[in-house]
Amino acid sequence: MKRLTSLSLAVVLSGSLLAGCAGGSDPKNEGGQASPQSSGEVYENGLPKNEKVTLKVGFFMGGYGREWFDYAVKSFKEKYPNVSFDVTASADMKNMIQTKVSANNDADMFDIFNTTPPAGAQGIVSLAEAGKLEPWDELFDKKLPDAPDKTVKELILPGMYESFTRVNGKVYEFASSSSFGGLFYNKTLFEKNGWNQNPKTWSEFTKLLADIKATGIAPITFPGVHPNYYDWAFGPAKMFELADMKGGADKFIENYKTYTGPQYLSEESIEHWNRLYELGKQGYFPEGLPALTHTQSQMQVIQGQAAMVSTGSHVENEMKKTTPADFKWGYMAVPFRDKADQKLWVRSGITNFLYLWSGKPDLNKKWSKEFALWLLTLENQQFAAEKSGALPMRKDLTDDSSKVLKLSSSAQAILNYIKENDARAYKAHRTVSISDPNLAKAVKIVEEATVKIVLGKQDPKPILEEAEALLQKAVAAQKK
Repeated sequence: MKRLTSLSLAVVLSGSLLAGCAGGSDPKNEGGQASPQSSGEVYENGLPKNEKVTLKVGFFMGGYGREWFDYAVKSFKEKYPNVSFDVTASADMKNMIQTKVSANNDADMFDIFNTTPPAGAQGIVSLAEAGKLEPWDELFDKKLPDAPDKTVKELILPGMYESFTRVNGKVYEFASSSSFGGLFYNKTLFEKNGWNQNPKTWSEFTKLLADIKATGIAPITFPGVHPNYYDWAFGPAKMFELADMKGGADKFIENYKTYTGPQYLSEESIEHWNRLYELGKQGYFPEGLPALTHTQSQMQVIQGQAAMVSTGSHVENEMKKTTPADFKWGYMAVPFRDKADQKLWVRSGITNFLYLWSGKPDLNKKWSKEFALWLLTLENQQFAAEKSGALPMRKDLTDDSSKVLKLSSSAQAILNYIKENDARAYKAHRTVSISDPNLAKAVKIVEEATVKIVLGKQDPKPILEEAEALLQKAVAAQKK
């Protein structure tokens, strides 16, 4: 019998997984709601005008802030005055969600929340498998209030639909913004030194690093305190690129999603880590990297101590208080390809996302879905992009040059780069949940060795072998 993850066990709580909310009430009938048909007064979306609904929101305060969210809430309430919002905003939202999940009280839980529990993606898989999250799939075939002739799936950027994490074929996260990872740099500094801002191949990229190092500036930085930040520029997307160069991207991605076959010891993984190791031996990362936080590493680029930082598209908004007014962010992906006509892969993602709790009243869930669609209207997309630096999800906004010019310098740089290089955007994700502790041990071993590898002080092969052995134990245990 397949084991539940530790998070699922917390949800079950002595057999209460299938129980209703506290007090034994039926969440489907909570509040004595009438059907739209019997109310006689409905909006164009079919929902009743005369039934008041309050949506409880758990809002994680991250790099994008909340101004964009409050703006959308205000306009939504103006259009639908019977809907109100009870928003709890906190930088500690992950732990707050975990506490509510463990309490197993649907009435006290948020209707929607915008971050994962501490267990991250594995936690979401566990909650979905336990039936605690509501799928969003139907929204992709819906029409938006300001674009009644096209579906959501038709309106969002290429590669974004595939970026939504799926569990057993269903989507449990819905996002209103796109995000991209890569190397972000000081555009003025690059122009001053005549450095290549768009290396097309691995050899051109390594030449750029050598040119930068020759000036005494560290070519690449990232936070050694949070070594997973290397993933923004050097993560699984680069392994997908290597697999694509051999014509095997689809199979490799499917194996990645399901933990099928070797993971750390796949040809692509070994090549990927060896390249990082070689960059480290060439001295392309700063010696002080182990002690850097994510904001300190980003400050190195702003202050000219490093040329590029591995991070995400949130960087401009996150660092706006410490960035000079005339500073312009540039962007590039790391080309692992050998030839310019091979496909360049970019880490993409979705952000400003929502999770929907399944144990809520049907009417609450319907209004939550309407609000999720509301976030995709052009007005809200433009506002979020301008005020928070979040990249839009809608391609009709990015196709409008007049609207693009209003975006942040980093957003413009990303969109122009992807268009110029015809890059494939993709978000790496797993579709299988593994609870065996050996998986966490494998991840930890690699994460703890990452800094030493990129500084050229640790051959990655023995680390990958140890991690692979642990991972395969976890996979085998999951099958029992």
